[in-house]
Amino acid sequence: MTFWHHRLGCLDRVCCALLMLWLIGVAGTGSMLSADEAREAVDQEAVDQAAVDQEAVDQEAVDQEAVDQEAVVSTEQLIADVRPSLVTIRVQGRDGDQLGIGTGFVIDDDGLIATNMHVIGEGRPFTVETSSGRKLPVVSIEASDAANDLAIIRVDVGEDHLSALTLSEGELPPQGKRVLAFGNPLGLQDSVVQGMVSAVREISGREMIQLAMPVQPGNSGGPVVDDQGNVLGIVNMKSAVDDNLGFAIPIDDLTPLREKTNPITMDRWVRLSGLDENDWEIVLGGSWQQRGGVISASGAGKGFGGRSLCLSTATENEPPFDISVWTRLDDESGAAGIAFHSDGGDRHYGFYPSNGKMRLTCFLGPSVYSWQVLSDVRSKHYLPEQWNHLRVRVEKDRMKCYVNEHLVVESTDMQLTKGRVGIVKFRDTNPEFRRFRVGPDLASPPLDGAVLDWIASLGKGDIKTGEIDQSHVDMLSVSGDVVSRELMRRAVELEEEAKQMKNLASDVLRAPLLDQLGELFAEESDSDESATSRLVKGALLISAIENPQVDLAAYETKLERMAQEVAEGFGPKDDERQKRQILDKYLFQENGFHGGRAEYYHPANSFLDRVIDDREGLPITLAILYIDLGRRLGLQIEGIGLPGHFVVKQVMESGEEQLIDVFDRGAELSDEATAELVQQFAGRTIAESDLQSQSDLDILTRVLNNLIGIATRDQDIDAMLRRTDMFVTLHPDENRYRFMRAQLRAISGRTARAREDLDELLRREPNGINGLPIRELKASLQPDREDN
Repeated sequence: MTFWHHRLGCLDRVCCALLMLWLIGVAGTGSMLSADEAREAVDQEAVDQAAVDQEAVDQEAVDQEAVDQEAVVSTEQLIADVRPSLVTIRVQGRDGDQLGIGTGFVIDDDGLIATNMHVIGEGRPFTVETSSGRKLPVVSIEASDAANDLAIIRVDVGEDHLSALTLSEGELPPQGKRVLAFGNPLGLQDSVVQGMVSAVREISGREMIQLAMPVQPGNSGGPVVDDQGNVLGIVNMKSAVDDNLGFAIPIDDLTPLREKTNPITMDRWVRLSGLDENDWEIVLGGSWQQRGGVISASGAGKGFGGRSLCLSTATENEPPFDISVWTRLDDESGAAGIAFHSDGGDRHYGFYPSNGKMRLTCFLGPSVYSWQVLSDVRSKHYLPEQWNHLRVRVEKDRMKCYVNEHLVVESTDMQLTKGRVGIVKFRDTNPEFRRFRVGPDLASPPLDGAVLDWIASLGKGDIKTGEIDQSHVDMLSVSGDVVSRELMRRAVELEEEAKQMKNLASDVLRAPLLDQLGELFAEESDSDESATSRLVKGALLISAIENPQVDLAAYETKLERMAQEVAEGFGPKDDERQKRQILDKYLFQENGFHGGRAEYYHPANSFLDRVIDDREGLPITLAILYIDLGRRLGLQIEGIGLPGHFVVKQVMESGEEQLIDVFDRGAELSDEATAELVQQFAGRTIAESDLQSQSDLDILTRVLNNLIGIATRDQDIDAMLRRTDMFVTLHPDENRYRFMRAQLRAISGRTARAREDLDELLRREPNGINGLPIRELKASLQPDREDN
């Protein structure tokens, strides 16, 4: 019985009771109740019955809630069960970029995956990745059917089996059946959408399952499952009429494909950009391709450290001979270059750039313990992020290794004396190679000294590149690649100089602001007249150091005006609490200041200028504003650094104290509420130390730690350095932060100032401080031995 059935039944009974009382009154019997007594009796009966009815309604609601909750739990469990069986398929285009993304699902524990044919594309390279991020090497396309848009892929599962989904058998799903579809719509990985089967209809001569649910690119190839997790179909396409309409291929259509496979290995499948087997042999795995004469590699090889080789099938040469190749790294922390004297397995030499240095290594086995780094030298002739020409001259008793025709390594190591040649990559580097050559003498003729001097003068003001005429171009082109390479090297030098110049300009602009920040707390004293404004001045200086365009005077004026506006609302008899409540009303009701919950970790929430402009901030920055306005109004407001959540405290002249949560629009906190905050953010009971008032320096330090944490999370080196610089300015004796600043200065090219920090640390304690590797860092900042 529904709620309204209960209510109508109750009204009927009341009406009947009133009618009976009216009839008794008309009959004039002596036992008749008084009118008041009668109404009272009827009212009580109605109340009693209403209570019974409401109890039934409440119980019905509880029962329905339990059913709903059971359904939610069931759906959540279903999603959790299906997700491990899903894979993301990314397809490469002609130029190596991502052409598309789709979905597949495991149909056999040993590595069979079903998807759409149009997802993998005809002869396209593609990758397969599980929902947990595990990349599965593709062994073969086990079967494909372009007409029915179906494909089955076999992947190498290694020692771990996959979790296969159960495929439904028999009749097509009935109309109205609720289903879930899984996929990567618009590239949004691991998405799920709920809907129902709206019909089974014929599309282009084939039966298709029509789905009432949103289907987008990226859903293709994903499974459509029922509430038991059985696969009913494979998402195939979206409707051109309505976004909330899609179609799926019935899962039974996959059966003929499974029964009659025609495996094509992955290397044969990728016809568009595969390496010619007559010229190359891939060793230790990895994915190697060739387009327009450029060989590219992706994915880690099976060798230790992700090593993978691509060896030439050409006949071995007798010394002396040269091997040369042009190479470019996608990531300078990676490594890729020339391999030679290879046995076709784990033993070979390698000459390659690695972390900005040129390295010659002898690989004598599969593990790092059998590798010998023969030389590791930095060269000014290597061009980061550019094409570089590598050449190895193999002689009977030595090897000479060149980068851009400059000798960088010479070795007489003779542990390996013959073998095949080719190219090699390590780790997850995705390098490119072009113009691989082997020959008796591949050296380029050296440039004339006058030409080298002319190139070195570019960018110094003597010659303006825009004024170089065609005769100069023709003169330089005679030497072709060699001149072009030297010009590129000079361009890289100029770019680095320009970057350092920009850093210097930024540092010069911020230096006076850092001095002001340091002077603010150089002699901290509560009796200082500036003490009342020191906190807000420090906070605004942090904003200005981050963004030198901030007008400090303008914000000082704005804060003074805000305080005046609040003071205008004070009455002559208002006490301290009432004045603070007027401040609350001004900030949180009339001007809309609030906690930045939607974008809590946005850097703007930590800068006072942005908090004032946007009226949104973190607990601590809202507290800084609140404390400053309170001080300007003659109120004693102090900062309280609860773990994970900053609040303030008003101290009255009577000694009474009140904690306030400015992040929650000035809510007054009881002892119990404060303890709950500590439990929520720190996972422990509140301690007396949690309630200690924070000094202005403590508060600004906490702001800087927040900002350093944000920059670290974003891997923003420049922001990390700016904020660490401020921290050291406020705490010059904090050794670990000074060491951190030295590291950041070194990384950003401010080498001399990094050494100054390290020298200061060593001056304080020559043997090192708390285990910090000061001497090691300083040694690494000495000029490297470079080739000529």
